[in-house]
Amino acid sequence: MVNGEFFQNKKHGHGKLTIQLNDRSMQRYYIGQWRNDRMNGYGTLYVNQSAYYEGEFRDSKKSGWGKMYYENGDMYEGEWYNNKRHGLGLFVTVNGDRYEGHWFEDNKHGHGQYYFGKQKRLFEGLWFNNMCKSAEQVS
Repeated sequence: MVNGEFFQNKKHGHGKLTIQLNDRSMQRYYIGQWRNDRMNGYGTLYVNQSAYYEGEFRDSKKSGWGKMYYENGDMYEGEWYNNKRHGLGLFVTVNGDRYEGHWFEDNKHGHGQYYFGKQKRLFEGLWFNNMCKSAEQVS
């Protein structure tokens, strides 16, 4: 179901799209900007009752700056490209761990800092394809 603005029979401008999933109790919906029938510009995509993304979209994909709240309580804020964490970003887990640094195609990649919440230790180093290759404790 769509509520919003149209141009030449396509979603264009501000609007809301609601999608009923197979499980009748679940809905996915998007509120935000449309261009040429695609999510473009700033908007919020609700994936389920506890997971949602708020930020920029390009061609119906998360691209640009945005914040994702995951169902398990984790959160990512930073740059996105083609629905993947890509560029600079901050990822915080529900247990208090935190990674701040570079991402490439959804993986920690490049310079970053990882804070272990329970141990209260901060490490700084280099990451490649989600693996820490070298790091030193800074606090």
